Amino acid sequence: MFKNMVDLKFYKLLMLITGILVFQACSSDDSNSSDETEGDDGSTYLISEGLFNSSSLVSFETVTSTLEDGTSATCFQITFSSNPLENVGPFCPTTIDDVAGLGFYDGATNPGLRVWSEDLLNDIEADGYDMVNDDGTVNVDYFNAATDSNLSYCLEASADDNLQLVFTIPAVPKLASSNNNIDEVEIVGVSLDGVPTNGAPPSAINGPVQFTSNSDQINFPSIDPCGGHHDPSGYYHWHLVPQVANKVLIENGITEVSCTNITQTNNVELFGFAKDGFPIYAYATEPDDLDDCGGRTAATTEFPDGTYHYVASTTSAPNIPACLKGVSARNSFQFR
Repeated sequence: MFKNMVDLKFYKLLMLITGILVFQACSSDDSNSSDETEGDDGSTYLISEGLFNSSSLVSFETVTSTLEDGTSATCFQITFSSNPLENVGPFCPTTIDDVAGLGFYDGATNPGLRVWSEDLLNDIEADGYDMVNDDGTVNVDYFNAATDSNLSYCLEASADDNLQLVFTIPAVPKLASSNNNIDEVEIVGVSLDGVPTNGAPPSAINGPVQFTSNSDQINFPSIDPCGGHHDPSGYYHWHLVPQVANKVLIENGITEVSCTNITQTNNVELFGFAKDGFPIYAYATEPDDLDDCGGRTAATTEFPDGTYHYVASTTSAPNIPACLKGVSARNSFQFR
């Protein structure tokens, strides 16, 4: 095979050099301490597949999508199974003696974030809305039967475990020309578990018109003590960043219930990503340098070189970002 010993030595030297180069190439990724990844065009991607809960993640793909400003961009299309969380609730009370979830009450008597309990139900009745029956039972709409248009209801949808939730998020966040102020129930982003995060839930008086048929009736949903509930379509979603939910409850004078399903952070924890591509964090101590959308640029465990991110409020309900700085994809959330 080899004409002489010189050829043999040269071959062995070539194999040694090749082996060293291959080893260096394969081991270079292990030295990267950041969760940032780099795209084919050299752009830095904040989102990576490994950040998400693999038990609920169905697929993680790169697509080209149209953004809300009409431009096109590389986006991540991330699909999760619905309802990856267990032991959610409680939601609506069955009787006036029950202590259940939370409601955003905007009636005349004691408005604000309230616990579904006798005090709230008495205030609802005092404001002229018929929600409690003579036997002490509470009217609850489970979205599975006809309701009486003369009565008021606590809304409690059921879970659908067969849905898939699809999020389309820009791979490289793009700053918008103006803030996107988050509307009621507007999709805000997604948690690392694949749970959608929305704006404020429907309130009693000024909630979406489809929940109220006349001025003598109110229908508004309960959220559990961690800040989530099921959409009428069947998927569970957050209205609070739950890792600091108990701080929000205490700040709003609520001591009857607490968030026990989600561990409360005592440091800085990545919650998920907003639909514009920037991360959302929960801080045990809310920083004092946040901008008008509740964001700041700083280093975190996942992004040691620093990046812009939103910070969940520890006082406001809901505590999700009040606005977003970036441009989101059109049809950024779908379910099927």
